[in-house]
Order: sequence, then structure tokens, then C-alpha cells
Amino acid sequence: MSNFRVERKEGFRFVGYKTALEGSGNAHSPEFSQQKTKFFIGAVENGQMALLRPLAEDSYGYAAITVEQGNVFYYAGVKTSQLALEQTEEVLFPESEYLVLTGNGGLSRLAFDRLEDQAFNDLLTENDKWIYTGAPIAEILLNGNPSDAQVEVWIPVKKRNNH
Repeated sequence: MSNFRVERKEGFRFVGYKTALEGSGNAHSPEFSQQKTKFFIGAVENGQMALLRPLAEDSYGYAAITVEQGNVFYYAGVKTSQLALEQTEEVLFPESEYLVLTGNGGLSRLAFDRLEDQAFNDLLTENDKWIYTGAPIAEILLNGNPSDAQVEVWIPVKKRNNH
């Protein structure tokens, strides 16, 4: 059984805390892993994620990755239609086709990294019919257990012109 598929998703709104990732201007880079982990753990430990919990529309843990004017940003937050809290920002995920990758077991950060490596190094290649659109990427912790994670990564894609 394959751990990925392309499916149409409705647009949704995400609200979260934001940090700039240092290194690459690409949405995916191995050098981001430790930065993402440190930021997300910090958001949990300092109570920021607890402040967002009442706004959440589901029980999943969300993170978002955006590229804005050549800079890459990472967000820890929730899916919500409610007003954003002070010091948070919103990320709008468009209705789109998404490459959805799923993974189980181990630490959530490692699972997300494996799936994103698979997407950008193995699947979204020059020979694939799908390409990354540049819109926000979602990392979703499905089971609430970052030590033995069940995760999904949603990468917005469109068909390559020559396919």
C-alpha cells in the first residue's frame, strides 16, 4: 500500500505563532528540522499552544510552512475560523489538489521530515506530473502523541503543463 495520494481539499484557515527559518529559501530543507522542533516545543512549553486550543476546530496538532518573498516561515497552531489571538497570524490554505503523505511511528518531527524528503526528493521530480504550487504546506499530528506519531503532510500541487 502506498503512503501517498493526491486529493482535492477544501480551503481552510490556520492561526498560529510564527518564526523565520534560517538557511534555505526553499520550502523544504533538511537544515530546518531542528529549528522546527525547537520552535514547536517552545510554543508548547511556554503555553502558547494551550492558548490556541479553545479556538481549534478539531483535535489535531498543526504546523504550517510558508515561503514569503524568498523567506521561509514556520507556524505552530490550529485550524480555526475564529478570530486570531494577539501575536498570532493566519495562514490561508487554498482549496486545491494536495499531495497527502501519511506516516506512523517514531518522533513526529522525524516522521514529518521523512515524508517531506519523500515528497520533494522522490515524488515531485521533473518527471512527475505534479508540481508544488508554492502555497502553504501543512504538517498534521493526527494522534496527539509526538513520541509515537501518526502524521500527515499536505503539499499543494498542480499538474505540470506537459502532462
